[in-house]
Amino acid sequence: MTTKPFVLKWGIVGAGRISGFFVRDLILDPTKSGRDGDVVHAVTAVGSRSSQKAEEFIKDNCPQGGFAQQSGLLPVAPAAFGSYADVYNHPDVDIIYVGTTHPSHYEDCKNALEAGKHVLLEKPATLNKAEFKVLSELAQSKKLFLMEAVWTRFFPLTFALEKALFEDQAIGEIRRLVSDFSISFIDVVDDTHRMLNPSLGGGGLLDLGPYPLVWAMLVLYRHPKNNLNPPTNLVAAMTKFGETGIDLHTSWSMDFPNLGPGARANLSVSIGVNSPKDVVTRIQGTHGEILLPWATARPDKFIIRRSQPGRGAQDYTEEVHEFPIIGQGLHWEADAVARCIRDGKTESERMPHADTLLTMSIFDEIRRQGGYVYPEGLEKVTL
Repeated sequence: MTTKPFVLKWGIVGAGRISGFFVRDLILDPTKSGRDGDVVHAVTAVGSRSSQKAEEFIKDNCPQGGFAQQSGLLPVAPAAFGSYADVYNHPDVDIIYVGTTHPSHYEDCKNALEAGKHVLLEKPATLNKAEFKVLSELAQSKKLFLMEAVWTRFFPLTFALEKALFEDQAIGEIRRLVSDFSISFIDVVDDTHRMLNPSLGGGGLLDLGPYPLVWAMLVLYRHPKNNLNPPTNLVAAMTKFGETGIDLHTSWSMDFPNLGPGARANLSVSIGVNSPKDVVTRIQGTHGEILLPWATARPDKFIIRRSQPGRGAQDYTEEVHEFPIIGQGLHWEADAVARCIRDGKTESERMPHADTLLTMSIFDEIRRQGGYVYPEGLEKVTL
């Protein structure tokens, strides 16, 4: 790094597994993880239900804080707090990463924004569209950055895939996208686990659903020829888990009539089975298909199979494009957030509020069609 990088100071709310993944990626040396190094990160505060748990989190995940602290750019040690309010009010915190359980996202984000902090809000942003609409308006009124943390959008692989599809026309005109993300929980955890507990917003849709949906959002919704027109003809089906009533298997289809003769997304999630390792996302066009393997959230390669138009199975040539991932791959998202804040932006063009609002409206409609109603009082805002 020839010039002094921009340092973004993070406060972490929620000391669970997902926050651990995020923080461990934050502290990676950017010069050794294929990044530009124009922005670096520091973890300056962690809040949990007890200061002891926050201290343990720091010890396990970021004992020296982050790359900025390790390299001497910021002589501030991470502080451990037994309350979230202390993190929100910490003078050495620029942005809050909200990694709490789904039903807490709305209030935790709202409190952070009201304290004057930027927010990266772990997916799903909220329980419904109405909750995120309030947060979006609050952030805009305070001129604060807010983004839902859909990390897959920021992978180098994702940008390369878009180039192959939109610029290179690698598979011609896109006609159909099929994507699944399934992880079997019911055979592994008990009914109190957040994935099976309706009081914690459990089920596959909110937790796993953003990932098959993100491919439809990027490939079809954000296709240059779609002009950001929302999907039509949303049809959903849901099988519930008999023990707790959360969604066990959920599938939905959506149409994008502005693409060619019409393009369709067929998407699915399940917490009763596992997705296959070989293909979890298939993008089909008039001159072939692109395949992405496990995992739907963080693929490390895509395969282009080029073929000629025609009826029936076609012969094809195959190209494999590999993109190794260091850590979990969350650092690309964090770097993008840092650049937005450095440049005075309140939204990411890559993950704008409008995309989150559309995502949540789609999930609201899927739950409506499936008859999945949250326990009384779980949603803090409703339409």
